[in-house]
Amino acid sequence: MNVPKPIKKIAISPFLIFEDWVASGLRLSGQTLLMLLHTIKYILRGEIDWPEVWRQCYFIGVNSFVVVAITAIFTGFAMSLQIARELVLFGADTAIGGVVSLALIREIGPITAGVMVAGRVGSAIAAELTTMMVTEQIDALTVMRIDPVQFLVVPRYIAAMLMVPALSTYAMFIGLLAGIQIAHGAANLPVETFLDSVKQTILDRDFSVHFTKAWINATIIIMFSCAIGLNTRGGAEDVGIATTRSIVWTMVMIFIFNFIVTSLTYAPR
Repeated sequence: MNVPKPIKKIAISPFLIFEDWVASGLRLSGQTLLMLLHTIKYILRGEIDWPEVWRQCYFIGVNSFVVVAITAIFTGFAMSLQIARELVLFGADTAIGGVVSLALIREIGPITAGVMVAGRVGSAIAAELTTMMVTEQIDALTVMRIDPVQFLVVPRYIAAMLMVPALSTYAMFIGLLAGIQIAHGAANLPVETFLDSVKQTILDRDFSVHFTKAWINATIIIMFSCAIGLNTRGGAEDVGIATTRSIVWTMVMIFIFNFIVTSLTYAPR
């Protein structure tokens, strides 16, 4: 006769969960910072595998065009529709173009591209590097005196620094076209009026903020994904865990640094 085993009760404390989350975040941030410094060292030395950089540019940039475009189009549609309706109620329909373009340049463009690249590219990098760790391919590189950071991280980082700003600009442009379409259809706003409002509102510093956020997003995506992948050991289950951690941490850090940059660059217009 089989006697069922008693079920053990697991005491879950919110404080312990928060403490573990903070400790894990601090550990990961330290690993990421060290990897970034190590990567910059190789870049300054010029020890770069350029053919691998171009291959990663295709993977990170070209393969992300469709998903970024779809996201930017419908984000632009929804945002422009809401802004257009509110401004029309206040009789400020001529300001629609300036408000929409300002949101796209400073916030929506970098965030849209960053989140999409984090979900598509960051997760793939974390899964790939974790698999290489689990199958001891990283150990084989070390035995052959090949630094995994130089071989795996540097090309991906340079490619991301080139392609993520391009994707952010692409998302901004697509969202602007969507905004023009919605403003014309929902508020009967002529295209010329929309573009005049854009010219009067947008300043050079807005583009500086845009590219600063894009480069920070690129750094976060590659460094956190690679740090998680190269510091994970175990079995097949850990590949999925590392992929999930990569997506969660990169997106959280993208939004945190987006707020930091916005707060530091905010100034009355």
